Amino acid sequence: MGSRIDRRVNWNVWASKQERSEWGGGMTTQYTITVDTEEEWDWSSGYPTHSRSVQNIKALPAFQEACDGFGAKVTYFVNHAVLDNPQAAAVIRQLASRSNVEIGFHIHSWNTPPLADKAEESVRNSFLQNLPRDQAIAKLDSVLDAFHACDLKPTSFRGGRYSTSDWIQEYLHSHGFIADASILPFTTWPDDGAPDFRDRNLMPRRRSIKEGAAGMWEIPLTLAYTRKPWSFWQKFYQVGEFAPLRQLRCIGIAERLFVKRIWLNLEHPLGEFANRLLPVLRREQLPCINFTMHSSSLVPGLNAYTKTDADLSRLYRRLASSLEQLGQWPEFQSATVTEVAQKLESQYDARSRN
Repeated sequence: MGSRIDRRVNWNVWASKQERSEWGGGMTTQYTITVDTEEEWDWSSGYPTHSRSVQNIKALPAFQEACDGFGAKVTYFVNHAVLDNPQAAAVIRQLASRSNVEIGFHIHSWNTPPLADKAEESVRNSFLQNLPRDQAIAKLDSVLDAFHACDLKPTSFRGGRYSTSDWIQEYLHSHGFIADASILPFTTWPDDGAPDFRDRNLMPRRRSIKEGAAGMWEIPLTLAYTRKPWSFWQKFYQVGEFAPLRQLRCIGIAERLFVKRIWLNLEHPLGEFANRLLPVLRREQLPCINFTMHSSSLVPGLNAYTKTDADLSRLYRRLASSLEQLGQWPEFQSATVTEVAQKLESQYDARSRN
């Protein structure tokens, strides 16, 4: 493991256009499509320890066909409940054989063995990094064992509820992982123990964990604003969402007049105006952007986002509209999350040699 000083000084942050030019990041932007591939349950019902229904997995091949039609690669972050179900695991193995697919590692701390001796986990413990380390590592081991039982060797990770930490990354890196896609920039939420990514932006970060080995790359999701500076608008939205100021409706007024907060999320309301954010991202010449969604959104009635067939049609329209727009810009290329990390590591190595 790296020492404390290694962890502090070996972060390489792409913070300016000058750095992006030096690293070659201004030439091509890779875009990823990521799917949290998991069980379905009533998200308003808390975190049940035995929620294991995976009906939604049958819808993944059709989604992949839609992405294949645009030449778009997909990273499916798969959790224990899916791999532990023989029918669902068969779908995942079939997807893994396709050239445009990566199967990454996902984990829900509340329903991954070893299970807590209760029907429901606390909100705080729904975030993996809040568990005692030995308990969390036992759960990570369970998921990794399930991957190996399916002859799968993941190299990318997304924590359930965007949960990650230094020691989780160290565990993953020791098992061959090079990418962590758990970061949701400019964001936190009021749940007890929730991650706080308000100081993070859209640039990937490299963490050197073991000398002489590839780094661990944090590949953020893409949530941003249609106007710059993004750090200012993050603070504006944060202040505007406080209860006393919410009555002034300053965010609603601002969004009608000159700015929108948009998330490249195919299912979420913040993804409705993705086509307005994409030109902004193009001007930024980022090394990567990251679309996301949940697998349960592919079957109407299985989560809060896709209640009807019309909701499902809207999801597919968002997918097609975004991919058609990116297809008009040759500097955008589709990639899996691991491919993004590999390219970043290659550029890092080249820069280090100069």
